[in-house]
Amino acid sequence: MIRLGEGEFTDNTLKQEAMDRAVEVCRTFEVMARSFKAEKIIVVATSATRDARNQNEFLHRLKREAGIDVHVISGKEEARLIYLGVSSGINLSGNALFIDIGGGSTELVIGDEKGYQFLDSLKLGAIRLTMLHLDGHEGTISGKRYQEVQAFVRNKYIRTFQSLRKFNTERAFGSSGTIQSLAEVSCQVIYGGDPEKRKTMRLKDLKQVIELLCSLTMKERQNVPGMNPKRADIIIGGAVILDTILSELKFPEIEVSDRS
Repeated sequence: MIRLGEGEFTDNTLKQEAMDRAVEVCRTFEVMARSFKAEKIIVVATSATRDARNQNEFLHRLKREAGIDVHVISGKEEARLIYLGVSSGINLSGNALFIDIGGGSTELVIGDEKGYQFLDSLKLGAIRLTMLHLDGHEGTISGKRYQEVQAFVRNKYIRTFQSLRKFNTERAFGSSGTIQSLAEVSCQVIYGGDPEKRKTMRLKDLKQVIELLCSLTMKERQNVPGMNPKRADIIIGGAVILDTILSELKFPEIEVSDRS
């Protein structure tokens, strides 16, 4: 996990350590792609890079040290690509909501099997929300604190929620590591690892998982069954976003995709 946005979202500056990690990973990917005789390599950068004041420095390093040209894409283009990736692996008979929670942004799409009708990118992701509102909280998180952060998310994106309510959607799909991790914890803790429960997560189960995670310190969260220890510090930030979206739009459950 590169965590390119780590430490960035207070001053909109990519940190050297994060850029070092990204360059190393991209260099490895470039070598791997060439070893498979790839003729063309397409690289896109998303939230952390598009918001960074030192974006050009980072892009020049990737060109110089990893040998790749990177295209910085808009939030709506990111949402469009996520829709294409996730929808290509499912059967749709009507409109669905697509949710992807990244580190710096959350993409929301309404679409069916033919195309999309709504694209939006919220400037709020698991890392960004954690840094802005939960930074330094290595202990437990009170219900009052959780509700305060949730109220911030709800109030900041009230217009987006109003727009989404206008669509008739029956299904919601979630992609990205944050949603997959929450679904895995739900599967392990509530259902004893039943593999069928990895595919769909009920909102009531998500709320139960959130209550458990908030009652634990960050170190204790790392040992929760199904939890990726490297996500333990940002998982509640991501959970707030997902909980708020599903609650505001009254979705009782979300189907979990391993595509993006």
